Amino acid sequence: MVDASEQSSRRDSDRDRSRLLPVLAVERVIRAVLLIGVGLILWTHSHADWTDVARGLVGRVGLDPSRNETGRLVVHLAGLGPRQAQRYGAIALGYGVLEAVEGYGLLRRRRWAEYLTVVATALLFIPEVQELHKHPTGLKVAALLVNVVIVVYLVIRLVRRRHPV
Repeated sequence: MVDASEQSSRRDSDRDRSRLLPVLAVERVIRAVLLIGVGLILWTHSHADWTDVARGLVGRVGLDPSRNETGRLVVHLAGLGPRQAQRYGAIALGYGVLEAVEGYGLLRRRRWAEYLTVVATALLFIPEVQELHKHPTGLKVAALLVNVVIVVYLVIRLVRRRHPV
């Protein structure tokens, strides 16, 4: 038996024609796949020489290792011990699962997924701003702005659903 709130949610999703929601869902799923992949690699290869891995990757992608961001990544990976690799792997896995759940819910146009995405994305504003303050780059500014736009868009959707015009 289906309760009234679930029926209402289904009717809302049937009427919802937002084109941006599936885009957000796909973006979340792509992030989930990347994060889970990185997490699994860090978790299962915690004793790897990450300096050589980083230098090889930087060379293959064509990045300049003397640039600030790339150099910081290589230096950071050089000091990555097995415990840190496993810790970062676990964090990436957890965050990847969260992104996958958000992506699934947004793709199915579920209201709970919109709330989850707003909360999860807004909670990351603080570390994003701190990181931007420490090492400002155009990419970090753009990422923060995109996340602000996503949160504002979803909050507006949620408010409109609660108080239809």
